[in-house]
Amino acid sequence: MSSGMQTQGLRLEQAPPLGIPLSFFLTAPVGIAAAGALLAYFGSALLATRIASATAAWVHLGTLGFIGCVMLGALYQMIPVVAGAAVPGVRSARLVHVFFVAGIAGLVLGLLTGSQRVLASGALALTLALTLFIAPVSIALWRAPTKTPTVLGMAVATAGLAGVVCLGGAMALARSGTVSVAQYPFWMQVHLGFGFIVWIGGLIVSVSFQVVPMFYLAPALQQRTQRLLVAMVLCTLCGLGVGIAAGAGSTPIALAAAPGAVTIWCVHPLLTLDSLRKRRRKRADPSLWFWRAGLLAGLAAGAMGAAALLGDDPRLALSFGWLVLWGWAGSIVHGMLTRIVPFLVWFHRFSSLVGLVTVPPMRKLLPERLTQLAFVAHSATLGLGLLAIASQHSVLARLTGAALMVTAVLLLAQLLVTIRHRAPSLPAGSDHAPQPQS
Repeated sequence: MSSGMQTQGLRLEQAPPLGIPLSFFLTAPVGIAAAGALLAYFGSALLATRIASATAAWVHLGTLGFIGCVMLGALYQMIPVVAGAAVPGVRSARLVHVFFVAGIAGLVLGLLTGSQRVLASGALALTLALTLFIAPVSIALWRAPTKTPTVLGMAVATAGLAGVVCLGGAMALARSGTVSVAQYPFWMQVHLGFGFIVWIGGLIVSVSFQVVPMFYLAPALQQRTQRLLVAMVLCTLCGLGVGIAAGAGSTPIALAAAPGAVTIWCVHPLLTLDSLRKRRRKRADPSLWFWRAGLLAGLAAGAMGAAALLGDDPRLALSFGWLVLWGWAGSIVHGMLTRIVPFLVWFHRFSSLVGLVTVPPMRKLLPERLTQLAFVAHSATLGLGLLAIASQHSVLARLTGAALMVTAVLLLAQLLVTIRHRAPSLPAGSDHAPQPQS
């Protein structure tokens, strides 16, 4: 397959058709490009939150259009392979993808145009898509024969996504005038806690337990440590749930968020960076650069979040959000795509042909130079965004938008270059047939 990769314990034969995760992965660059176009158009007004609806549209293009697309596709792929339980009706994922993309489009257009009907339609489409996703995924995780920390973390993250859907749907309908939601700022805080800490953070932490040792030959964290990290995110999930039931204020919600926040933006980055430092394979490929940058950005986000709580400068909160979305989650997700997609293409198209014909090694499916270029673009965009927020300079904001679009093109190029590889033909008269390509 590829030198330096461990696949013990994986049930690769249970993987879904390649087209299912790829449909979500290929949508992610579109979300980034749309966010870049929006920032290039509005400039610093978007970063200053003077256009609240446009800012909300921009943020959701990042959380749903980029991060969300990749995470949904990754869960469809990883649950059967890592948890050993098939997702019921997995081919309904194509319907989930259609409704998810339509819902994002409706939500963004509704926020930008002020159309209550479009906004409500987008919210309903997203709710339908994510309900159709959460239900079978939850069943599969419940049926998993072994409840490893990765499986438990996925379950906690999925519960966080359910909280995001419920609160997000209610707030979208409130914006559209369909329903009335009291204490809107309070609901927003809980929505962000479920989304950033439990859903995104919980999934990144739990998936890292599997992919960091697998792809980088780094020592795995002890099982006890893994379970403790998942438990801290679970504490935040439960705390936010209690806060909703009790109608708590901002301070109790911040306290409820603290265990998960400290875990995902302090403890986990430090432990994972130390693990990567001890890896057996010392060559640092570009995907590892993404991981290190993302983990360092997570540490910076934790410090910025604390500063935002203690200070009253709105730029601190904006910088925190930018570091979380594009620096921490964005870098790690981008880096994972550069390893997971070549692995999936190799497994689905070439693994059955080993020993029959010459097949390319996995590392050759994606040119390293392209990933290096994408890393430079991603990192430059992160720096430009921080400068634009600090200075509130419209030119810097528009340059950040342009850099986002460049990064989106490079990510799309990485994906397309990888999936263009097709299985070679077998020699005439061979008794073996290649697996169908998806």
